[in-house]
Amino acid sequence: MKKAIVSFALLAVVFSMGFYANSYFFKPQWHCPACSFDESERIVPLINEQYADITLGEISKAQSKVYVLMYEMKFYETNNSVRQLEDLLIKKHNDGLDVKIIIDQSVWQGKETSLSKENKKTADYLEQNGVDVRLDSSKITTHDKLLIIDDRVTIIGSHNWGFSALERNNEASILIENKEIAKYYLNYFENLWNQY
Repeated sequence: MKKAIVSFALLAVVFSMGFYANSYFFKPQWHCPACSFDESERIVPLINEQYADITLGEISKAQSKVYVLMYEMKFYETNNSVRQLEDLLIKKHNDGLDVKIIIDQSVWQGKETSLSKENKKTADYLEQNGVDVRLDSSKITTHDKLLIIDDRVTIIGSHNWGFSALERNNEASILIENKEIAKYYLNYFENLWNQY
């Protein structure tokens, strides 16, 4: 019994040392250095319905690129804030901007989920209008809600692109205008884009 306790304690020490060494010597892949802000940069909290109006405004001002990484992106025949965002992405693509979108496709117990079916409807609509859309691997869930605009603006938080999230739910996101942060998330997006 005493031998087993000593062996267990030794194993715990070795495991802890390995964990510490790993975290000390090998930085996480997405480690971001502290980003400084100057007076021309900003942080804007986006609560509930504020998200759609502010996001529409930021995409409208885009001059070079709009990248979207989204868990849920529903398609609606009727005009609502989600459809306005999607149609604005199509307009920006038609204006010559680089518009790229990654959305989740989910499989549960071997069957495609309703979320995945909805996302594919949106993907079809956007692709029919020339926008470059990729679905993630069915082996992983892309739970992000992220936009990167012109290498300067990042919008991230809890808002999916569905009617409930944009017009009914309590949701919280944030807009950050900072080139370092945008570059950090752009690197993250491009790594995922190249996987799919």
